[in-house]
Amino acid sequence: MTAIIIAAIARMLGISPAVAQVIAIMVAIAVALGGVWGGYEYIKHQGVVEERARIDKDNQDATDKAFNAARSFDDCVAASGVWDFRRQKCLRP
Repeated sequence: MTAIIIAAIARMLGISPAVAQVIAIMVAIAVALGGVWGGYEYIKHQGVVEERARIDKDNQDATDKAFNAARSFDDCVAASGVWDFRRQKCLRP
């Protein structure tokens, strides 16, 4: 069926059916490659989004931990304690 359509279009354009078939094959290959490339870009984009979300979560966790440690340090100093940096604890005298 497609051979008939390609031959009819070739006759209308004034080119040989063999050349029209080669052009049709090249167009089909280009469409297939475009689909593969689009799929690759989509998958790559999803990976980037997931990695960014993981990094943002890690950054937020680190920020929260630092904030809590700083607050604990301030509370320790205010209570006349000594902050043990190695253990991240307040040693009261």
